[in-house]
Amino acid sequence: MKKLHIIGNWKMSLNRKDSLSLAKNICSINFNDHLNLEVAPTSLYISEIINILKDSNVNVISQNFDFESLGSFTGGICLDQMKELGVNKTILGHSERRSKFNESDEQINNKLKTILNSDFDVVYCFDSPEQIPFELIKNNLNDNSDLKLTIAYEPTWAIGTGKTASIEHIEEIHTKVKSNLKEIMLENIPILYGGSVNPTNSNEILNTNNVDGVLVGGASTKFDQLTGIVNSI
Repeated sequence: MKKLHIIGNWKMSLNRKDSLSLAKNICSINFNDHLNLEVAPTSLYISEIINILKDSNVNVISQNFDFESLGSFTGGICLDQMKELGVNKTILGHSERRSKFNESDEQINNKLKTILNSDFDVVYCFDSPEQIPFELIKNNLNDNSDLKLTIAYEPTWAIGTGKTASIEHIEEIHTKVKSNLKEIMLENIPILYGGSVNPTNSNEILNTNNVDGVLVGGASTKFDQLTGIVNSI
């Protein structure tokens, strides 16, 4: 059985009390070795949530990072700071970062190049296959390090809308991306789907060709829904 990935992106949805409560509840979720479960809380609570989940098999990752290193960059969060907290993986290029924070493809791809040459892992989000910098990936990954990178398809119109792409559409996009990855000899890179994933549709999505997991937004902030997604496998 192939390894499946469930990543919960909590965004800025929960306050401290609810974040810590959810993390404590997540400790009780049982899942098999073929599942990789990760959560991405707001950076303000990462340290506390890492401490809560330290004895579980759930990995805590970051929602984003800033391109610069330590220095005079007000409001920034860099890889070195996250590493000090015990974080070794981050989401990058989420559609909300692109649309609401005006992060350009160039900025995101510069950050991708930086993180591919670091000891961090990364989940690179895209809205269309044309956004994926396959040449950059090829030049900054080798055959032994392709698992540093996970790619997540997130159609903008499905984020937070309750609308989910059809299985046929998901399979079409994922198959196209997988084919492009094969051309650069990196076909082992996991491809996730994100966009209004919930316990009702997760099983069908996870059983779709070339889908290696799901990037879950709102449903991951509700314990019963997150548990439902895990149990749907």
